Amino acid sequence: MRKRQATVQVGSDVRVLDDRYELRQRLGGGAMGEVRLGYDRRAQRAVAIKLIHRELLDPGEREELIQRFTREADLLARLEHPGIPAFLGARLDLDAGEPYLVMEHVLGQDLAEIIKEKRRLSEQEVVSIAIQVCDVLEYTHTIPVIHRDLKPANIMLTSHQHVMVLDFGVARMFRTDQTRLTQGNRVLGTVAYMPPEQCEGRDVNPRSDLYSLACMLYELLTGIPPFTGDSAARVMHQHQYRTPEPVRLLCPDVTPALEEVIMAGLEKRAGNRPATAREFRERLSSPHRESSEPGAMPPPVSARFPVSAAPDRPAAEPFSVRVRIAQAQALFDGGLIVQAMPRFAGLAQDLAGLGPEHADDAAQCRFGLVCCQMRLGYQEEALKDLPALADALQLCRPPDDRLLLDVRFHLGQLLLDLGDQHGISELAEVYLLLKAADRVEDAAMTAEVRRALTRATQG
Repeated sequence: MRKRQATVQVGSDVRVLDDRYELRQRLGGGAMGEVRLGYDRRAQRAVAIKLIHRELLDPGEREELIQRFTREADLLARLEHPGIPAFLGARLDLDAGEPYLVMEHVLGQDLAEIIKEKRRLSEQEVVSIAIQVCDVLEYTHTIPVIHRDLKPANIMLTSHQHVMVLDFGVARMFRTDQTRLTQGNRVLGTVAYMPPEQCEGRDVNPRSDLYSLACMLYELLTGIPPFTGDSAARVMHQHQYRTPEPVRLLCPDVTPALEEVIMAGLEKRAGNRPATAREFRERLSSPHRESSEPGAMPPPVSARFPVSAAPDRPAAEPFSVRVRIAQAQALFDGGLIVQAMPRFAGLAQDLAGLGPEHADDAAQCRFGLVCCQMRLGYQEEALKDLPALADALQLCRPPDDRLLLDVRFHLGQLLLDLGDQHGISELAEVYLLLKAADRVEDAAMTAEVRRALTRATQG
C-alpha cells in the first residue's frame, strides 16, 4: 500500500504537515535547513518547525540527512532545562515527504538581531546573559553534550530577559558508540565563533563551547567578533594563530575583571581556558575572587578521585567488584559520565591494594576514570594519568594487548587534541601493532585508528 505523503498544500501559501501542523513564516535557517513558525491544529498553539532544505533531499544525501535529523531529535528528547526549548515531536522516516522536528516556540529576540540593530547592552546585561548560558552548558555538558555551534543567532532573549539556547543540530554527544556524521566536506559550525580545535578538525570538548561563548561576549561588548575576514578560511586561520585585540581597546569602559574572564575563554589551547561552565560562571559572578578562595577552579579530577592504593581499606568481595564495575560501565555507556567517574575512581582505589589477582580489573577501572576525564574536558588531568597507566601495562602485558592498545590510542588522540604532534607517532605504532596481530575482534578498532591517523596526517 502506498504511504501518504507528509505534506499537503492548503491555499496558495500555506502548507500543512500530516494534517496537523500549518507552516507559516520563516523564523531562521542555515546550510542544512530552516525553522518556520507553525500552528499545531490539535494542541491549538504556535510551535517552531525545523525542516531540511528540499534541494538537499536528493537520493544521494537523503539517508545521511535523515540520520542527522534523527540524532538531533533523539538528543532534544533527552534535554529538559528551562533554558532549552521543549521538544514536541517529529516525523523522520525515509518515506516522509518532508521530514520535520517540532519544538516549543519561543517569543523574543536573538542576540544576532540585537547586534545588527547596534543596540548596546549594559555590562550587567551581558554578564546576566553569560551566566544563564553557562547554566545551560553546565547541564548539557554533564550529559555530556557539546553544542558546537554557539553563536548570537542561537541565543534567544525573551521579553523577561530570560535566555534560551537554540539549535542543537550539530551538537555532539560524547558517547563511545556515537557515530560522527558530517555534511559532505563542509565544516559543521559557524566560523566566527569556532574554537581552534574545531577549525583544525580535532575533537571538541566542553571547553570548546566556552570559547564560542567568549567570542559572543566579546562581540556583545565591542560590536564585532574577535576575528573577521573576507573568507571562512581566513577567519579560521586567525582563530588558530592570532591573538585577539583586548576588549578594552574597543570597549574602554569594560571592567578589567570581565575582560580577563573573556580573554581566558579565548585561549588557543583548550587546557588554558576555564575548565567547566561552572567555573566560567563563577568567575563572571565573582570576577575579583582569587583562585585560592572557595568557588575558584576545582582541583584536578585525579586529586578529587585518586587512584592510588589506600592503606587499611577493607578488601572488596570479588562478586561485588564485578557488579560495581558493570554499574560504572553501564553509566558510562549510557552517557552519564558525571555519575560514572566517581564509581571508576572508587573502584580503582579499592582494587589497587587487593593484590595481583585484581590487577586487570584495577587497570580497566583506571582506564575508565581517564575516559571520563577526557569526556568531561579534563584533558590536562587525563594526560597525567594515561602515560602512567600505559607504562604500568607495558611492564606486564605484551605490546599488542587490547587494553594497552586502547590506552595508547586514547593517549595519541589526546596528544593531538592538545597540539602535540607526538600523537601521530603513538597512533602509528598502535596501527602497526593492530595490523601485525590481524585479529578479527580488532577489526573495528583498526578501522577507527586508521581514520584517526589519516585525519592527523592530512591535517
